[in-house]
Amino acid sequence: MAGGSGYLGGHLVERLLSRGEEVVVIDRYPPRSGARYVEHDLKEPLSLDIEGPRIYHFAANPDVKATMESVRSRCEEELKATLNLAELARMTDATLLVYISSPAVYGDAQTPTPETAPLRPISYHGLYKSLSEGIIDFYGRNYGIRSLIVRMTNVAGGRMSHGVIADFFRRLRSNPEELEVYGDGGQGRSYLYIDDALGALELLEEAGAEGIYNAGNDDWVSVSEIAEAVSSSMGLRPRIRYNRCVIDAKEALGGGGWPGDIRIVFPDSTKLKSLGWRPSMRSKEVVGRAVEDLLRGR
Repeated sequence: MAGGSGYLGGHLVERLLSRGEEVVVIDRYPPRSGARYVEHDLKEPLSLDIEGPRIYHFAANPDVKATMESVRSRCEEELKATLNLAELARMTDATLLVYISSPAVYGDAQTPTPETAPLRPISYHGLYKSLSEGIIDFYGRNYGIRSLIVRMTNVAGGRMSHGVIADFFRRLRSNPEELEVYGDGGQGRSYLYIDDALGALELLEEAGAEGIYNAGNDDWVSVSEIAEAVSSSMGLRPRIRYNRCVIDAKEALGGGGWPGDIRIVFPDSTKLKSLGWRPSMRSKEVVGRAVEDLLRGR
């Protein structure tokens, strides 16, 4: 589990350990799960004495805005990590190589967006994800490695620390009277609850799936609705203030809230659902459940 100390990877590690699986976490920080841990910076080549592993690549910085501001360093981190993990898969005869990608590779596409849509990223985050997908695909085709690329939408639930839900939660804890929203609040996001995201990954592995799959909900929720849902779940009624400077620049940004922000993130998960997977709750319910988890410290 590369990046197994992070949010999504950490949850999957815990689930696999509970089932008696042997898991090795590769990360710069130790996991909370107590799994076997290899401290390693994935910008450097990696060698492990294992044979035929399943490799999951979660290692990435989820902060799109930070990637826009640190172009070269993020490029080096993302692409070197992917190449080194693909090399590890080749050298250890891996039976599975899973890369957790993002709908950011599509850019501002028509929605719902199928896997066959052209890749036209508008952020460096989306660009690096699409380039990493190319590395995974190359190794799968040329070295006979079963490779799987999952374009995972926003995932929310217990222990989350990134994204608009967590950001609103922290800011309302700091100032329950007012909440600032970047843009006009019309940006849309499809959300999955953490358990549904893990269920999608498990099903794809068990079904012998290969290639590219979207993983998202059947709907999306606007940033304004997220602000209202987070406030309501916290028992608050703050004044919501929209950032006027950002709104004035909105058209230049394609309608997003800041450079690289996609207006509507809504991948089409028909292909995944054909395997029997379904999300257990809609996007707005996910927001409320995620806030409940944060309030309870889960």
